[in-house]
Amino acid sequence: MLRSYSLQHECREELEPLLRAYRDAVNKILGELWSHIEWKKRKTPGKKQWRLLPKYKVDIHSGKYKKKLRESLLEDWDYAAHWVDSAIKTAYSILKS
Repeated sequence: MLRSYSLQHECREELEPLLRAYRDAVNKILGELWSHIEWKKRKTPGKKQWRLLPKYKVDIHSGKYKKKLRESLLEDWDYAAHWVDSAIKTAYSILKS
């Protein structure tokens, strides 16, 4: 179980650059992942419908690919590395949903 607590703070000016950088990192990762998807059209058996199914050009779930993605994000990253790890997890979760 994960618990979260809200804390009062007056650090808006200090936190905003981090939050913007995190958002940009998630968007960059999603763009990268989305660029590796090729869509295949298949007919649903026994129906008049078609389905679009994703086919990945590269194995985006491999550890090697994730490591390369992480290293590319860390090149221009000014904050702690765990924020990049969190952004990668968030982007993969968004793609999965």
